Amino acid sequence: MQKQCAKLLRAKLARNDEFYTQYADVESECDHYRSHFLNKCIYCNCDTADSAFVKYFTKLKSQGLIRDVWFSGGLGGTDFRSPQAIELLQRADVVVTNPPFSLFRDFMDLLIEYQKPFLVIGNKNAIAQRKVFDLVKRNKIWPGVRRWAGGMRFIVPDDADTKEVPAIWLTNLPHSHRPLPIPLSVSYNPKLFPNYDNADAINVNRTADIPFDYDGIMGVPISFIERYNPAQFEILGLDKDFTSDTAACSVLGQRIYTRVFIRKRLAN
Repeated sequence: MQKQCAKLLRAKLARNDEFYTQYADVESECDHYRSHFLNKCIYCNCDTADSAFVKYFTKLKSQGLIRDVWFSGGLGGTDFRSPQAIELLQRADVVVTNPPFSLFRDFMDLLIEYQKPFLVIGNKNAIAQRKVFDLVKRNKIWPGVRRWAGGMRFIVPDDADTKEVPAIWLTNLPHSHRPLPIPLSVSYNPKLFPNYDNADAINVNRTADIPFDYDGIMGVPISFIERYNPAQFEILGLDKDFTSDTAACSVLGQRIYTRVFIRKRLAN
């Protein structure tokens, strides 16, 4: 019975990972990085020949813009963690793909270990994974060009319609759409920005409401990362790094969804 349950769980996880990126979404994002792809070998290590990523880069190859496109993953393909896939990873110039959301941590570990330039799709909550967050904090990776509003629609097998998923692009490739400083217009008010029960910081529910006249530590939603400008703010850590009980932040006994702790950079 235990083996049967494990099998069903694996099947469920595999089914939940069957979100195939639409060609238009690949094209609209990847077009911003053409200079990074020029004359490079692109590795789509979670894709099969018919994926939107492989089709996009095959087109660039036919135009003489990239040197080659490799692929090895996808259902029925080679696992991106296999020795064969890792060998290709080491030889490739840039990784561009949509890894399985359930394996995103393992996938990022490989990219970090082999220090690869990349452009990938991940769940918004992946930002809170420790290694990913630490790289964001150090301004080593950042969101792609596409805005976070809503989600992305993916093709789902055996489904007549596409499905919206809270997904985002993440990259370490420079692009021209990095966020400008956030215009701050809200004044600090203790009633609007209460202190946490278990951390020495105030709670700010929306990035747009960050008070202009408060210089202390603030907890903001993960979505702040989309508008993070390193010259304007310093990222200090995740909520559990600062709470007295190493749990999520709470206000008047009410737990709050994951917060990023930040502080304004003061003018010299």
